[in-house]
Amino acid sequence: MLTQLQVPEFGTALMGLDWLTLPGIESTRDEIRQLGRPVDAAWQFVWQGKGQTESCVALVSRTMSRKRPVAAAALIRAAITEDQYLTLIDIGEDRLWLFGVQNGMPMTRTDRVGPAGEVMSQVGDVINQFSNPSELPIYTDQQVLLEALPHSLDLRHFSLQVLGHSLHKRDFVKAAFSRHTSLPVVPLLLCIGLLAGGCVYYVYQLQAAETARRDASMVREQAIAQRKLELANAVNAAINVSVPARLSVPAYLDATRDLKRLLAGWRLTGLECAAATCTLTYQAQAFATWAGYLAAKPPEWPAPMFDSDTQKVTQPLPVSLPTGTPRTVEALPTRDAANQKLGNLAQVSKMLGVTLMLPSAWARVAGNAAVAVPEESWIPMVGAYSATGSAVLLEDLAARLPMTSGVSSVTFKLDDPLTFTLEGTVYANP
Repeated sequence: MLTQLQVPEFGTALMGLDWLTLPGIESTRDEIRQLGRPVDAAWQFVWQGKGQTESCVALVSRTMSRKRPVAAAALIRAAITEDQYLTLIDIGEDRLWLFGVQNGMPMTRTDRVGPAGEVMSQVGDVINQFSNPSELPIYTDQQVLLEALPHSLDLRHFSLQVLGHSLHKRDFVKAAFSRHTSLPVVPLLLCIGLLAGGCVYYVYQLQAAETARRDASMVREQAIAQRKLELANAVNAAINVSVPARLSVPAYLDATRDLKRLLAGWRLTGLECAAATCTLTYQAQAFATWAGYLAAKPPEWPAPMFDSDTQKVTQPLPVSLPTGTPRTVEALPTRDAANQKLGNLAQVSKMLGVTLMLPSAWARVAGNAAVAVPEESWIPMVGAYSATGSAVLLEDLAARLPMTSGVSSVTFKLDDPLTFTLEGTVYANP
């Protein structure tokens, strides 16, 4: 009869198990399945002898134990390492537990729990099977009962307390039953495996397709974001290439205001300013030499440039351009507004003898100007303008040009009267 045993410091285990020998004719799995069908087994514990092919099994139904049970006999095996022995211990409530092992396997009908008289009768039956009972060690706390038997016995002290002290946690884990099923496990697992594999493959394909779509979308978004950033940087650089005319022209005039027309036999015949440099061109008069020029030029001027033409000196003159507030796309006027402002200024300037030519064509400052891409429709436009007239009117003209206009170059014609030609660009939103 199945009985629960409380093992000190570990937990509950089952005694009174029926240990069924497996014939070994068929596979162990098939034999256990056949033995489990009549008893509606839910749990199984297979006892495999050390170095032996023989084995036996204990089966427990779900009605006997809903939770995974532990085989008490397996705990005895963990505590006693011999291949042949008998245990007889007191488990309380006037009951004894008998368990025996022979050749490493549980003896038939020796996992028994009951009153002392009943159990001792079974002990006698077991001992009588041996021609020399002293060859069977008996681990017990019932020496008094066993000494009354008419045999010479090998008695060794053993009890529940000794069992608890002899075990380790891993022994209790190893003594646990495993689940039992009477279903054809291998074909069932194979079918389940195939079905699961199909489901996993289908889900994997869905996930792979979704991942591919998500990755492609992310790549597109990253490419668009990168393109927008590159365009924004390109636009910002393009609309700030030139300093506003109202700032650069006064700087050019200050740098060239006190120029000498004649310098050691060299006459100033050309003057052009662009970016942060004004370039002076001197032509040789009678007896003029490069050595004389070098001695006569202001010491703060940088070294001039001499080329194959010995009748010419090219003198660069650095210009300190003021820094203004950078142009922004948001602050640019529309193209129509920029044209209108330049047109009004051209009409007024014409009456003073200054000719201001408005841009005849506009182009995007960045991006692909040849392709009408909607995403680039916001990119500002640039147009070229020019102005000519008397040099005395240049500073006033520059002061009236919009801040969105810059200077590409200013060339002075050093005749009498002194005149200028200004080439520049103006920026506007589409």
